[in-house]
Amino acid sequence: MNIKDSIWSFVGDYTFYQIPKYLEKLYALKIDKPITLDLSQIQNIDTSILSFIFEIKRKAKLSNHKVNLVKVPKNLIDLATLYGVQKFLK
Repeated sequence: MNIKDSIWSFVGDYTFYQIPKYLEKLYALKIDKPITLDLSQIQNIDTSILSFIFEIKRKAKLSNHKVNLVKVPKNLIDLATLYGVQKFLK
């Protein structure tokens, strides 16, 4: 995950094995402005990415900021649809 200003670019794999290191990074950050998650460069995913995105949104909400998702790949939309949580990706 690369962070530049308010753009957080997801690069590479986001599975059960990678998410703990991204969570550590998230917990060390202070969200002090609205953020945009650019999901165009993710590769391998599993349901763990959904939990991670929801955790980012939860943390942002605690700081009264919004999270916008852009370039959401079809496989992530399909995964969210399968679990009935696609509305939370908006």
